[in-house]
Amino acid sequence: MRDIKTKERFIELRGQRLPLARIAAEINVSKPTLINWEHEFKEEIDNAQAMELEAMYDKYYLSVRKKVEFFGDVLNRIQSELETRDLSTISTEKLFAMYAHFYQEAQRTLPDITFKNEGEVQASKSGRLVLDELGKSGF
Repeated sequence: MRDIKTKERFIELRGQRLPLARIAAEINVSKPTLINWEHEFKEEIDNAQAMELEAMYDKYYLSVRKKVEFFGDVLNRIQSELETRDLSTISTEKLFAMYAHFYQEAQRTLPDITFKNEGEVQASKSGRLVLDELGKSGF
C-alpha cells in the first residue's frame, strides 16, 4: 500500500490533467495502480481539476469577478468620455453604440443575484445532508 503523500501527489497531478504514463514515471507507481486510484479518488480528482480550472479562469481574466471588473471599468471610461462630448457628433453616436454594446454584454454575462430566506437555506441543508447520507450508504 502506498503512503498518503504519494496518493495526494497523484490526485494533484491528475487534477492538472497529466497523462497516467507521465504520472507513473514521476511518482514511480504502475499504471494499473493509477487506474485503480483514478476510480477510488474520482471526486477528489474532479475537485482538483475544478480548482485548476478556476485558477486558470482567474489568471486569464475569465472569472465572473474579473469580467464584472472589466466591463465596469470599460463602461466607466466610456461614460466619462461621453460626458465630455457633444452629443450631436457622429463619433458620439459611435461612442453611444459602444456603450450600449458593452452594457448589453455586461448584462448578459453577469449572473443573477438571488438570496434564500432562512427556510430555504434550512431546506437546502437538509436535502444536502440526506443526499450525503444516501451516498455514504451506497445508494
